[in-house]
Amino acid sequence: MSQTPKVKICGIRKVDDLKVCVEEGADLIGINFVSSSPRLVSPKEAEILITYLYTSVPSFLRPKIVFLFYKSSTEYIESILKNLTHDYVQYVSDDSLAPGETSPLYQNKNSRIISYRVRGKVNDDSLHFLNSDLLILDSYKLGAGGGTGESFPWDQVSEVRRPYLLAGGLTPENVAKALSQTKAYGVDVASGVESSPGNKDQELIRKFIRNAKQFSYNGN
Repeated sequence: MSQTPKVKICGIRKVDDLKVCVEEGADLIGINFVSSSPRLVSPKEAEILITYLYTSVPSFLRPKIVFLFYKSSTEYIESILKNLTHDYVQYVSDDSLAPGETSPLYQNKNSRIISYRVRGKVNDDSLHFLNSDLLILDSYKLGAGGGTGESFPWDQVSEVRRPYLLAGGLTPENVAKALSQTKAYGVDVASGVESSPGNKDQELIRKFIRNAKQFSYNGN
């Protein structure tokens, strides 16, 4: 039986871009609350996106909503999580303000996504300390929590078997190759479907999702 990869489109800011994600069958969409990111949205902008999903999209077609935080204050995080509907909370494993059971980011194991920035070969044993059902394996850049558009050697994650979304430098042109090489559970893209930082290109979104979804794990 074949398995189709999951696709996460990260840094959605406009309803028109969100519509394309829904039309093409994106599984997750990322809403970015990182103050240093060109994809930052305000709580009001996020509310507009979420309202569209819950009023205009049937539940069986609705992508899961992922909130991203990096170096955010506890008060800010708590306010967002309390007031806006979401499915997952994503944070970076080495965020000095995030980890710890007292953090509002900690959540339940099945509702948090931990992003780990790869700096060498990893496997399930070396990633054991990351206590979540789903990981994001991303490229490392000092001071950045992700979304840099930079890739890393995919062979560094060849031994990882637990579910993860591959991120870092993915584009419509290389996503099928990345999936073929890594057999990742899914892929996560931000800058690879943008015309400029923070501005999504709808045609690139369509191509990325279609090229990823054409790949399956039955050898095709």
